[in-house]
Amino acid sequence: MTQNIIQLPAKIYDAVCKQAKVQHKTPDMLVTEWVATHLNPDSAEKDDAETAFEQEIAAFNALKPTLLQQYPNQYVAIYQGQVVAHGNKKLEVSRQVREKFGAVVYYVAQVSSAKPRTVRIPSVWVKCQ
Repeated sequence: MTQNIIQLPAKIYDAVCKQAKVQHKTPDMLVTEWVATHLNPDSAEKDDAETAFEQEIAAFNALKPTLLQQYPNQYVAIYQGQVVAHGNKKLEVSRQVREKFGAVVYYVAQVSSAKPRTVRIPSVWVKCQ
């Protein structure tokens, strides 16, 4: 493990020490666990793709009133917050995006005023002893 030094204000350091004592840990252990949990450094690349995808979904939802007027019942591809392709077949729209932009994060959905379908997936709980 690499030893690093981080300067903290006295109040924060005291709070870390107090919480570490309550949890029977060293301050270093407590801070390391917090950083690993909240910053998740091992999945930064995954987070970027997920964030980009979530942004494209949000853009689709924000644009939906306009999309309903311009592209009713068509599939649209959203990339960087804009419509970059549209058509009647989802796979064709995806192909258009890949041809124009390559392997990028984008969102394809059908423009419809119907409510999205809700799917329930039952699962089993197993109690471990």
